[in-house]
Amino acid sequence: MAGAYSPPMPDELGQSMDAGAAAGSGAADVAALRAALEASEAQVRALLAQQEALAYGLSHDLRAPLRAIDAYSALLARGTSAALDDNALDHLARIRAAAARMGAVLEALLDYSRAERGPLAPVPADLGLLAELALAELQEAGPPKRVTASIAPGLTALGDERLLRMLMTQLVRNAWQFSGDEVAIDIAGARDGDVLRVDVRDAGSGFDPAYAQRIFEPFQRLHLPEQGAGTGLGLAIAARIVERHGGTLRAESTPGAGSVFRLELPAANAAAAPGSVAGAAA
Repeated sequence: MAGAYSPPMPDELGQSMDAGAAAGSGAADVAALRAALEASEAQVRALLAQQEALAYGLSHDLRAPLRAIDAYSALLARGTSAALDDNALDHLARIRAAAARMGAVLEALLDYSRAERGPLAPVPADLGLLAELALAELQEAGPPKRVTASIAPGLTALGDERLLRMLMTQLVRNAWQFSGDEVAIDIAGARDGDVLRVDVRDAGSGFDPAYAQRIFEPFQRLHLPEQGAGTGLGLAIAARIVERHGGTLRAESTPGAGSVFRLELPAANAAAAPGSVAGAAA
């Protein structure tokens, strides 16, 4: 008879129950994954909070004693210089120099922390202009050096401008530190599809190419302080910034003949790129 009720067969009942169980299991899996994701995000937030606290401690709690050491050493040198012999005055000068070096290390650690954390805000950024700003700051701070800089126009990357300025500052400063009284910097590059390739070349002291990867590790120094060595963090900061932007940074060098740092970053949309300037400083 048409429309008569036909009870489900046993096989159909089994299939229906299996489908319901599978749906329930899938929902449970999704809930478990969501819970795991929320737990991971909470751990990341906690880690970032710890990094913020560490950065605050570096900025305030550790700098204050260094400022006191430097200030009281200077007062002691000025107030009692007539009563102190040359050896004692030399000791005071060494204390102040050590405090200054420690202050520089703390500042570099803060920069490394800033390079590690915080969201990126990508915008078109002119690497040539950022390099010129870094060079001008180094010239203003001294010591006086004869500088020749050739910076190509149109080196526009897509990235966080604050971090990219830090990147170019570290690369230009590296050239400055290891170039003696005469600094020659050449920054050139070109766009290759979606990638901007830039070479930062100097005519400084160079380094053994066997250590080309080691120089990007924190606190790895290939030179003595009197040879221009800094905090040991500058190139590590540069490498971390490039890594966060999905790029690459490598170095080539010949001892006594300078170095070249080859940089790859996302290229900015040509239509949105800001104007660039080429510069030469003398």
